[in-house]
Amino acid sequence: MRKVFFTAIAVMAILATSCVTKQKYLELEGKYKECMEDKRFSETELADCQNKNKDLDRQVNSLQTKVDQLKADTLDLSRKLAQTEAEYAKSRHDYDELAKDIKELTKSSGAAITELSSNLDSAQMQLRNKEKELEELQSRLERQSEELQAKQDSLNQFASSLAELQKILDQKDAEVRALKDKVSNALKNFEGSGLKVEQRNGKVYVSMDEKLLFASARWEVQGEGKEALKELAKVLEADSTINVLIEGHTDNLRYNGSGQVKDNWDLSVMRATSVVKLILSYGDIDPQRVSASGRGEYFPIDPADTPEARAKNRRTEIILTPKLDELFQIIDNN
Repeated sequence: MRKVFFTAIAVMAILATSCVTKQKYLELEGKYKECMEDKRFSETELADCQNKNKDLDRQVNSLQTKVDQLKADTLDLSRKLAQTEAEYAKSRHDYDELAKDIKELTKSSGAAITELSSNLDSAQMQLRNKEKELEELQSRLERQSEELQAKQDSLNQFASSLAELQKILDQKDAEVRALKDKVSNALKNFEGSGLKVEQRNGKVYVSMDEKLLFASARWEVQGEGKEALKELAKVLEADSTINVLIEGHTDNLRYNGSGQVKDNWDLSVMRATSVVKLILSYGDIDPQRVSASGRGEYFPIDPADTPEARAKNRRTEIILTPKLDELFQIIDNN
């Protein structure tokens, strides 16, 4: 923001002097474009943070589905383990019964003893197989339990981070609402005179019509507009956590100027920087918190090509944004 501010100051200072070489003008125009790119990058970073928040929600839902599936698999393995243990107990009982029968039939014929011995060998084989199956099931159950615990720990961590993130978002929403109320109270005497205060996209927008701030095709702030900016500056001076962006907007009628202001782009920039200078002059406000931007005719609020629509589009918007450092820190950590 500081870079934007000092670049804008430099542009005004040089343009305000006598003739400027084409090379210097192009250099300044390049610096201005760099500042606009920095601003767009910051807006993209904020959008990315919001998208990361949505991705966290999707990851939590995916983990919850996997945890539910692991719980179902664990329950199924537990049932199989119980069934195998029952079969193992039956096989052990059959084995003991056969061993007992062999002892009782030791005096019987050799053929009977051979048959019983074969049955005993078969029972022993079945018993060993059941023991092996039981061990495998127990090993699988332990692995499933460990995986379930790991997924549950991960889910708990995500849930904790998400809860903390939601808490910060709720806090920021509350701060924005409080800021909107504070600004509305400070500027209530100007509402209905071309000034409107709104809350959108986690920010507070103070929209001021051209008639409140400027004469037609001029960029020097006039009477009642100065008073409104004084009241707004008091709010900004009292709260150093608010970042400020001033955007100048024009209508779509061609502006044919001369000297330092030649078209709607130049006019919107000059109006935005004039508002910045006045706000800074009215309060002890860190210039790094404030930036100016000219939007020309390309962001209309009413696209109709009528006198009424053009009057709406000729405006200056002061966009107030609470600092989001804490929110960005949580997203970076996750």
